[in-house]
Amino acid sequence: MTERRIAHFLQNPYLDGSPPNEALVAIYHHLGYAVDLYSTWDARTMPPDSPNLRRREVTYAARGLRALTQPHWRNYAAISATTEDPMALAGALAALWRVPLVTLADEIRTGSYAGNRHPRWKALCRAGMRRSVLTIVNEEQRVDLQRSYAGLASDAVIKVYPGCYRQTPSPGDRVALRAARGLPDDALVLCYSGIMNHGNGGLWMAEALRACPDLWVWGQIVNLDPLTRGLLERLQGSERLVLERERLSWQDAWASMGAADIGMVVYLQDAPQYRHMGIASNRLCMFLAMGVPVIASRQPSFEFIERYDCGVLVDGPEAMAAAVERIGARLPQMRANALTCAREYIRAGERWLELRDALARVLGTAR
Repeated sequence: MTERRIAHFLQNPYLDGSPPNEALVAIYHHLGYAVDLYSTWDARTMPPDSPNLRRREVTYAARGLRALTQPHWRNYAAISATTEDPMALAGALAALWRVPLVTLADEIRTGSYAGNRHPRWKALCRAGMRRSVLTIVNEEQRVDLQRSYAGLASDAVIKVYPGCYRQTPSPGDRVALRAARGLPDDALVLCYSGIMNHGNGGLWMAEALRACPDLWVWGQIVNLDPLTRGLLERLQGSERLVLERERLSWQDAWASMGAADIGMVVYLQDAPQYRHMGIASNRLCMFLAMGVPVIASRQPSFEFIERYDCGVLVDGPEAMAAAVERIGARLPQMRANALTCAREYIRAGERWLELRDALARVLGTAR
């Protein structure tokens, strides 16, 4: 019997193992498919293959489109891709080889986040999105955004899966995690995770450090360059700042939340997708699912945080100190509320089952 395989295209290799992509690959495996992950891998550092998961190098440019007719593409039963660049290639392949296409719209590149790709390339991407038999977005409020941007039909099938693992990693040992990083056992620790820039609240983190003399700040900052690291290490209060030296894997970052007390979730960008973050935010889902209450920038898609009393919404850096104090005073209860919120509102496990059944229907492999 010929092995059934699906080609899944990632915008970049860092997305390998991210919660939405892990969920999608797990569903494919559950439905009996092996998976080939395509991305802009560096062949020297590409992870090894496993029996039902292989990784392959690809480029998202015109020369990548010239490979459309290579015969190995005929071996795939279906194709899926994250947004945006991979959709041009994935859409063309699906059309040429007449196989189902699935869009994982984890990025909606509109407004100030449109990027600088040529309009013809972006048109190819949107054509791929319209060809898809199923579209996945990561937040309910993004359904209409994606429908409008891609020009999807009113009856297009769209499912929501958050930036959350359906099965959260076990939290690491709090004492050991803190000892390894020089974080005091009894300190109140605020965690900043992800890329650091103005839009993601870098100045808000610095203000929390300055304004809260008893607070420790732990930065899991992605791609931290030497200049920025040096400036951070010279901030007022930097003796209470701990910066990770190496980038953590997705699973390790989640497990390390055993050492955190408060998470930071700030989005100041004006692009539509950033004004509708909600449970599309990987860091928000990580904090809440691991029982860490949050301080988040105020926007409608985050209002559930206050309904569940698992964090504080703030309007600017000047409110950080009061938010830290409020959470610190009620930390055990707000930790419990964070887990309740993850279970009742984010619902990654339930949404995974709903997505599995939807994919089984469109791929013709319902059980």
